[in-house]
Amino acid sequence: MIGFKAKRSKKMNSKQKNEISVRRKYIRYGFFAVCCYLIFLIATLPASIVVSIITSDKQLSRQLNITAVSGTIWSGRAESIQVAGVNLGRLKWDLKIFPLILGDVSAHVNFNNNAVSNAKISGSGLVTVSVGGELNLNDFSAAFSADSLGPLMYGMPARFSGDVNLHIDEMSLVKGRRINLKSRIVVSNAGLVSPQRIEYGDILIQASPKKMDSQLVLTDQGGALILDGNIQVKGNGLYTINLGMGARNTASADLTNGLLFLGQRDSTGKYRYKTNGKLRNW
Repeated sequence: MIGFKAKRSKKMNSKQKNEISVRRKYIRYGFFAVCCYLIFLIATLPASIVVSIITSDKQLSRQLNITAVSGTIWSGRAESIQVAGVNLGRLKWDLKIFPLILGDVSAHVNFNNNAVSNAKISGSGLVTVSVGGELNLNDFSAAFSADSLGPLMYGMPARFSGDVNLHIDEMSLVKGRRINLKSRIVVSNAGLVSPQRIEYGDILIQASPKKMDSQLVLTDQGGALILDGNIQVKGNGLYTINLGMGARNTASADLTNGLLFLGQRDSTGKYRYKTNGKLRNW
């Protein structure tokens, strides 16, 4: 009797093992099916839902306005986007998959407002935001007119003109800690529109990173304004400006007379402008 019971118990264990194996197989299949479904949901998640979540933040909604969003979170577009009142026009983006593994959101963006007026702006490049709040731009190019930045200059007594072309090789920003910028910026036909019209000419600005800071070197390109100097911007937002300016023989009387307000000329024969401060909200 004892031997018979032991044999029967062994057969029951074998059956149980088979049932457990089958159960585990169905669990794996079920888990795989759930994962596929979740991937499908994420891949087809409408971009409008994500945008509505982002803009639900009161602080962001004051600075960001996006309309007519279509496509998915991975590849989408918006008919209109405004950042701090600046109209960027149509926006397209393609989200990168691999950076998400590290917790970063990285996308190639393209925007163009196709403005009929002088307030034109366009740009494209790779934008990455990390979990820690670090903002990075890579191989980013943009072209815009001074008029397109009008909303950012609201309340200023002067109005500027010119066409800006920039290429950012690399930029890394961490609020209060780091401002690294490597770029080349050309301002063509720079000038003052109001309170009086003054032509400056073309200006070149080259930026390079210095540890946690950045240095911008400014030079004229042979226009009416003679310009050289630099702007130092520290990671904590503190900046210093040191510029030497003069006027060529082709300069207008308004430019020549305006430089007199800077004081006496230095040993190089240029009027020196120096100031310092801190970036707002940094």
